[in-house]
Amino acid sequence: MFKLAVPLALLIAATSATPVDRSTREFDTYRLPNATIPTHYDLYLDTNVHLDDLAYSGTVKISIRVLESTKQIVLHSTRSVIVSLVLRNSNQLSVALKGYDFDEDKDFLIIDTVDTLTVGSSYVLEIDFTNSLDRTDAAGFYRSSYVNAEGVTKYLGLTQFESTDARSAFPCYDEPGIKTTYSVRIACGLGYTARANAPALGVQILAGGKKLTTFQTTPRMQTYLVAFLVSDFISERQVVYQPHQIAVSTFARPTASNLLTYSVDASVRFLREMETYFGQTYAMSKIDNAAIDNTDFAAGAMENWGLVTYRESTILFDPETDGESQQLSVVGIVGHEFIHQFFGNLLAPEWWSYLWLNEGFARLYQYYVSEFSHPELGMRDRFASVWQGALNSDALETVRPMTYYVETTSAISRLFDNIAYAKAASVLRMLNYAVTEPTFQKGLQYYIQQNKESGVVNEENLFDSLEQAVKEDSQLPQDLTVHEIFRTWSNQAGAPVVTVTRVGDTDEFLFNQERYYTTIPETPGQESWWIPISFFTPSSNGQYNSSAAFWLPPNSPDYSQRINLAEGDYLTVNPLARGYYRVNYDEENWENIITTLYDTPEVFHRLTRSQLVDDAMNLAHAGKLDYSIAFRVFDYLRAETDYIPWDIASNNLNYLKRMLRHDSEALENLESYSSKLSKTLLDTYGFESIKGESADDESIRLIALEWACTSDESCQAVADQKLRSSRSAGSFVIGSTAEQKLICIRLRKSDNDEFTTILNSLKDTRDPIARSKLINTISCIENQDSINALINSIRSNNFKASENVQILKSIYRNSLSGLNAIIDLLDSSATISEDLNISDRHLLALLEDMAVYTVQSESADRLISIIKRTAPTQLADTIQAQLRANQRWVQRNAAKVSDMLKSAPHTDM
Repeated sequence: MFKLAVPLALLIAATSATPVDRSTREFDTYRLPNATIPTHYDLYLDTNVHLDDLAYSGTVKISIRVLESTKQIVLHSTRSVIVSLVLRNSNQLSVALKGYDFDEDKDFLIIDTVDTLTVGSSYVLEIDFTNSLDRTDAAGFYRSSYVNAEGVTKYLGLTQFESTDARSAFPCYDEPGIKTTYSVRIACGLGYTARANAPALGVQILAGGKKLTTFQTTPRMQTYLVAFLVSDFISERQVVYQPHQIAVSTFARPTASNLLTYSVDASVRFLREMETYFGQTYAMSKIDNAAIDNTDFAAGAMENWGLVTYRESTILFDPETDGESQQLSVVGIVGHEFIHQFFGNLLAPEWWSYLWLNEGFARLYQYYVSEFSHPELGMRDRFASVWQGALNSDALETVRPMTYYVETTSAISRLFDNIAYAKAASVLRMLNYAVTEPTFQKGLQYYIQQNKESGVVNEENLFDSLEQAVKEDSQLPQDLTVHEIFRTWSNQAGAPVVTVTRVGDTDEFLFNQERYYTTIPETPGQESWWIPISFFTPSSNGQYNSSAAFWLPPNSPDYSQRINLAEGDYLTVNPLARGYYRVNYDEENWENIITTLYDTPEVFHRLTRSQLVDDAMNLAHAGKLDYSIAFRVFDYLRAETDYIPWDIASNNLNYLKRMLRHDSEALENLESYSSKLSKTLLDTYGFESIKGESADDESIRLIALEWACTSDESCQAVADQKLRSSRSAGSFVIGSTAEQKLICIRLRKSDNDEFTTILNSLKDTRDPIARSKLINTISCIENQDSINALINSIRSNNFKASENVQILKSIYRNSLSGLNAIIDLLDSSATISEDLNISDRHLLALLEDMAVYTVQSESADRLISIIKRTAPTQLADTIQAQLRANQRWVQRNAAKVSDMLKSAPHTDM
């Protein structure tokens, strides 16, 4: 669809803007034509957010080089109202234009010239435009706010451009593989400060109580990394001088001035270790962290080059009340965004198909580099939950491969999923260990050095660099290449299960692989992979714990391998869960493993114990293992007090809770089973947080409270007391996370009066951190009247858009009654997004997530009806596949699991 713009008669030489023959304007792709390319942007923005005026104006001058002779310049633009547009040649003379118009479906701004622009020539396209920060989708250049110490609402302007929202702030070539430099100037109020990617060059005082900040030219980068912040935020800053000077700052609302120090220190420590590990110096002389109100920031954080933005809850640290868990959160999120400064910023993906080259590296190395920068936090082992989440996501029949081509903005947005993050990180981690970490690290250093000049990469560039390092260090068999191995993981959907069977009493073992599904589809896939097999036996002394003992080839059933196994020995394949695959064994080996788990569990590393728990239960779901074996593996947890295995087990219990929510008897049996399973945890860690305790201790206490308190009377009594003390004087104040968890557990079964007290407190609370705690708490309700009241509060615009999303998710995740209430809400609305004050993007994400929690056939049918009228075909197909998988699981497994829970315990400890 085209929209003819206002004629440019006053600006265009020789002609005015006229309609163009639409038959010549059809574009058969959402990709920009490659006839022209930007070589530099000069961007000026004039803001008045200090006056609570959300309108802004701007001028963008784009230096352009012509790659193919053309009469057309095509770039992206949405939301901006174009005031004037002129094209000048290298002699600064205006070039005659026919006019311009828009392809609104593709977000194209199409400019037609009278004469041909010849290949190799250069031009400057200058566009004056107006726009507004007044948008509620937390995208583009938009407004946020906070309430200051005097109770006054203060506004600020910030950006969130990834993936395709730079075009909504200013006209630009908005594709990830197009990199160039930017010179930015921003006008704002004297009491405000403008920040951008690069350091400021200078500030000029303007008339009318304003100032103009001019910034240094950036490195070459893509549009989604361009960032601005116009605010009255305060900051804390640290300048380090060795081995090179860099200024690290954290910016936040003035009332958070005491919460900045830890993030600055964590940033400095992580940045230095990151530079050392990858052998690359950070490109600029400053990096800013900016803390944004949770309710105004949809992403967890964004890696804008030199100006990283975060949710407040992820970056602020209160030394008086926060513990090591919050330190771990800060280091993790800072680490993720800082890794992006190399993987994503310095090396940009050629197209969104290779998003995993950004997110996989960032997710992996936020855990791995932090082992050097913050060894006291022990973050490497916590990668176990990433591995588990990846395998679970990859077990659906409709899942995509890591490298996956899409074009539309909605399809691009959906690429930011567990495959891009968790699976890619898990595959990279597997290769890291298979070829040894020193070799893999060397390969990544080659990858950076060999590609940083062009700055644009695809997967083959990575494979080439890793190949070079692997050959130099002789870390693969001569007839096997990194390209062969890695393509089987990046270009195929799914992940394997490896079945290991001993041949009689011999030392011969047969290895088979197939694609793993939680619920096997009608037509299973035939994918197979190059799989690095590592293993542990008591007599092997850990020789093959991590690096590959051998490679299991694709399409090779009954692959034979000799492994020396002494009498009474057990074999564990993929110990430490470093390979991205599940493992099944013959019954005798499972029995040996179970015996060892009960007698001497400490001989298994905690990562191995977590892997055994996860593999056993998931293999039982898939019909690959009897549930009696899976629950016997699970029952060892009665004596387990380590966080990592319990974190994985808790996720499995949550899965069972979700799939059995339609059966009240089975759900009651699950609560009884999980309460007994976790009793030792509760006895060990108690109800209260302890000052100075480790993040593992903080985290495992929350797991103990979650599962033990469902039927433990002493725990429920403590929860009652917490609820009473928190609602004193008619208000509601929540302290620690453990306290919030206890109140949440009690609130699930409380009456409407307690809900009303929390809701009234929430309406009066302005502090974003306290508000977030209250929202997390109030969303625990399962009482139908309370659910209806909370939904009515959403419809009455009592919450911000992001809060609405958070609350809706909690309601349908918590209970079957909550799910059906949300389905009723969606089913009765003809304009869902408007009624709920959420964006279409958030609505689609909610629908996809709701499908995971919908197991009843009646609820599934109603959800499908909603999806068909709201979701694109591809997403609708994915959601329906999830619903079918849920139904198959219930039909095959629900009765079996219910019987197992009814007969618990399964083994005497």
